[in-house]
Amino acid sequence: MDWRAVTTGIASSLLVVAVAAACGDDDADPTPTATVAANPSPSPTAPQPTATPDAEAEVITAYLRYWDLYAEAVLNLDHSGLIGAASDEELQQVQEEIETLRAQGVALRVVIEHRPTVIELTTTTATVFDEMTNNSFFVDPETHEPPEGEGSGETLVDTFFLEKVDGQWIVVRSIRQN
Repeated sequence: MDWRAVTTGIASSLLVVAVAAACGDDDADPTPTATVAANPSPSPTAPQPTATPDAEAEVITAYLRYWDLYAEAVLNLDHSGLIGAASDEELQQVQEEIETLRAQGVALRVVIEHRPTVIELTTTTATVFDEMTNNSFFVDPETHEPPEGEGSGETLVDTFFLEKVDGQWIVVRSIRQN
């Protein structure tokens, strides 16, 4: 028997095994091979609510309209202009505020710089976060004088909840953060 040939054969076999072991990383996950389906069928997924710029703009417009009507209500001490823009619960809150102003013998001229952000939006509900600078001031309830005044410059942080009712966004409630 030719030991040299046997040794060379064994050495060659061991070399092949060693190279194969070095190339394959037994500790790592195998690389998946790409497969292509002959007839791919999309798997159904639930649609996720996404806010579009148009939908957000619609909510912000309704929110700022509410504020315009609120400003008229506390200036004229009459909440009726808010009907249709606010829920019964929110109307009650504004009416209570108006009664407090009447008891103090004043009205309120609303001067607010809004920075509203829609933080949640579905097809029927929206949440608006607003960090506002308040420079509102008291006026005479009859004459609405003075037309200008010094406000506090206080920062108000409110969250407003809106719902779409009969195709129109209305404020259903609000929470003051500070």
